[in-house]
Amino acid sequence: MTLESPLAPSSSRPFGLAWPGDAEARAQAVAPALGELAAAGVLGTGPAPHRFIEGDNLAVLKRLQAELAGAVRLIYIDPPYNTGTAMRYHDRFGHAAWLSMMWPRLAAARELLAADGAIFVSIDDHEVHHLRLLLDEIFGEENFVSTVVWRKKVVRGRGARHVLPQTEYIHVYAKKLAMLPAFAEPLTDEMRGAYTQADARGPYKLIPLAKSGTAHSARPNLLYPIQAPDGTQVACPTHQWRWSRETLAARMDEIVFKRGKDGGWRVFTKQYLQLAAGERERTPISYYDRATTTDGTAELKALFGRPVIDFPKPVRLLRDLITWATPRDGARDEIVLDFFAGTCPTAQAVLELNAEDGGARRFICVQAPAPLDDPEFATIAALGRARIARVLADLGPGAPGVALQRWEP
Repeated sequence: MTLESPLAPSSSRPFGLAWPGDAEARAQAVAPALGELAAAGVLGTGPAPHRFIEGDNLAVLKRLQAELAGAVRLIYIDPPYNTGTAMRYHDRFGHAAWLSMMWPRLAAARELLAADGAIFVSIDDHEVHHLRLLLDEIFGEENFVSTVVWRKKVVRGRGARHVLPQTEYIHVYAKKLAMLPAFAEPLTDEMRGAYTQADARGPYKLIPLAKSGTAHSARPNLLYPIQAPDGTQVACPTHQWRWSRETLAARMDEIVFKRGKDGGWRVFTKQYLQLAAGERERTPISYYDRATTTDGTAELKALFGRPVIDFPKPVRLLRDLITWATPRDGARDEIVLDFFAGTCPTAQAVLELNAEDGGARRFICVQAPAPLDDPEFATIAALGRARIARVLADLGPGAPGVALQRWEP
């Protein structure tokens, strides 16, 4: 765990990440930002709960702290990967320079994150290890949630001397893990299809009452005999039951006894599809293969008639990450922040999700006017802004507006 303030120089901490220039990077994190946010118009005609900010993201993050400290529910960023490849905008730092670039931005982002919020950071093999150490220090390794492995493309044949790269990673950290609500997402059609039985409470499926998994010291209140319909006693076939005696007594109407092939009794519980709060959901898994960069390219082609930029993040990926960490009942106007916004797939994901489920999520996308070698768009910020405008047009009448701002040093 982080033993002292993450902003302290590495020389004053007994354990931590150190690199040439780390003291300057930590000092930069707490230095004031000189400049202001200026209004630059509005995209769309409706009320403008969303924001697109053009400018240096570190300065913008510091400026946002005055109004949004502790208020952002979800942060997603797709920072430069430091790959050294021929990207169409700058994506090459030395390792030390990359760490110095990332440190103050992550530290500033932490100040914006709500106590029950989470940050998702995309990265590939080049800096995945350094990023994990940075996040451990800034957010605390005790607040690590998971690393999601994303299968970004399907590659066959040759193309690499040793191993064909197909995956990237998304590190997930909480502001305070104990306060982070459980992540959830809708069941698949296949999962819903497993609820083949029904009673007055609706569809259900049977699951064993005996707890599966590796045996360990049983809790005394979870290891006891259960009386079967014929009066015999059924011992737990594993290390313990999932329910205590008290829970069993209160929910006997959900218990089903079945004979096994050996003639002995098996004890099952009814797991209902519908809960008091709505349909049952599932916990996401750490391997993601539902969308690839090919899908991201197709999404840009649908909006602009051409790919425009290489390897864009697919909106489906962003939609899923957002639904893991924000409610889908529209009850709260959760803020979703992306300060390496790029082509703005995060903005598109929020707009589409809100249109589908009635949610009130608000996005804040920040992108520097980095030059882009494109005949139509001079900067990556101009491309992101144009994407938002086209998504709003596709949503049609009733679409919200997006406030445009610019950082002026």
